[in-house]
Amino acid sequence: MQLRVVLGLLALLGLCGIVLGRSATAEPGDAQAGRGLYIRLCASCHGVTGQGGRMGAMLSPPPRNLADQAYMHGRSEQQLFEVIQQGGAAVGLSAAMNAFGNQLNTQQIWDVVAYVRTFAAPASAAAPPLSATARPPEAPAADLSMARLHLSIWPEYDDPRVLVILRGEMAPAQAFPTRIGLPLPKGAEIIGAGMISEQNELLVHPHQVLPGDGEDRLEMQLPVPRFFLEFYYNPFTTTGAAKRLAYTVALPYPITVLEVDVQQPLQSSEFVLTPPPAERSTDERGLTYHRFVYHNVAAGQGPTFTIAYTKTARTPSVTQRQTQPPPPAPMHPTQVRVRRALVGGSVLVGAIVLCIGWAWLTRRSRSRARSVAAEAVPPGSLAEAFVALVQHEATPVAAPVDFCTDCGRKLLPEDRFCADCGKPVPR
Repeated sequence: MQLRVVLGLLALLGLCGIVLGRSATAEPGDAQAGRGLYIRLCASCHGVTGQGGRMGAMLSPPPRNLADQAYMHGRSEQQLFEVIQQGGAAVGLSAAMNAFGNQLNTQQIWDVVAYVRTFAAPASAAAPPLSATARPPEAPAADLSMARLHLSIWPEYDDPRVLVILRGEMAPAQAFPTRIGLPLPKGAEIIGAGMISEQNELLVHPHQVLPGDGEDRLEMQLPVPRFFLEFYYNPFTTTGAAKRLAYTVALPYPITVLEVDVQQPLQSSEFVLTPPPAERSTDERGLTYHRFVYHNVAAGQGPTFTIAYTKTARTPSVTQRQTQPPPPAPMHPTQVRVRRALVGGSVLVGAIVLCIGWAWLTRRSRSRARSVAAEAVPPGSLAEAFVALVQHEATPVAAPVDFCTDCGRKLLPEDRFCADCGKPVPR
């Protein structure tokens, strides 16, 4: 009986040891599964490459650089798990780091940890970069299409050249992240290229331009299906008032729905667009838009738009777009209270100093006026009367005397001496 009890206790202790050992050891995570979770929940602050995103630039302090090998190698998997699950404040880090324990289960958090580890992985362990023609085996380029694309062609909008804007969504969504390629006219200046977040934010993403014979090609590893591209290019061959250009939609992917708008420059005349637009509208600034809609456009078989107009003015339609400075970093509540106290104290001290200075100057000016007026004033002149008036302001006036202080006789206003005792009457 005693032997059974001992064996049972040993088995129980062994089981507890196994459970405790598992709880303290990081569960294996799937980096591929964690990538999609990271892009959806973390990329806006930490960036697609772990080096900081658009929202992270507005935080103080900014998010930690997850690609810093020296820092990341000093953090264990358990520490990364806890900061993702519980948030930064719970582990002594920045409170700007949210807790995701209520959104992700345990396995999903370990998947994110595994993917975060890839940012600071040694170069030898990291996956080799994709070449210009290589494609991930799970999503070859031939299987990709565009569910929708909105194309804007705006000649001389805020620049003497033509502004082209693309907003699109690739399909199928489960193929991403993957690499896409977009045609680019020779000599084009890229304004921005990247992905569109779920909050419709334009997030600039690393890309490369591959030169070609007739046109160049922009390629980027796109984490999500939605993308954007903006660039300027100069298709005009003459510098006179008569302008003419042709733009062909020749994308390497089939397009389910293609929407196009062509903007007519302000101060232009004789505007001719081929093919004729299906719809036309004008905004509050007087800019006219010619709109088209196409369905099921085959790859490389998009329409060609020919635009011709006359414009003598050399200025574009609107002023060049300006980049706004980033907003200042938010202050800690303690800093706000200290700053308000300092401002209030400074205002109070300043008011007291002004009051004291004003009183001192007023008193000094009156004193100087009396002393200056008394110097070398001709007797019997109007100036003498003015000096007497100024000095009279500070001279105490004696109360009128109605009775003699010696004998008590009532005095008349014109008396200079008492009629009974002869004492002089002070006036």
